[in-house]
Amino acid sequence: MRKYEYTERQTVAMLGRRGFLKVVGVTALAIGVTGYAVVDLIQRRSDVIKARQAGLYRDDKICQENGLTCSHQNKSVLRFYADMHTQPATGELAHHLLHTRYYPRTQLAVLGGKH
Repeated sequence: MRKYEYTERQTVAMLGRRGFLKVVGVTALAIGVTGYAVVDLIQRRSDVIKARQAGLYRDDKICQENGLTCSHQNKSVLRFYADMHTQPATGELAHHLLHTRYYPRTQLAVLGGKH
């Protein structure tokens, strides 16, 4: 009966079978963890967008029910202009008080921060 002996052939990278499996295992683990983090980030972003959309639709419905769909017809805004003795779209003070600065809140919401 013949006796067979098996010897591993050396690869160019000098990795044996066990070394190769270790490298593949670590690589698969890194890809899996990174993939989970990316999917989780995208899911949280989608949740924030859906919540914002729902809030905007709810607010729009309330405004439509109260007849406040046009800002130039809003009684509060008209009263503000009357108190400031100015007309809409004119007057530096009204412009300064009604216009705010824009702060991008996307990253804050995704990362769980507050503004």
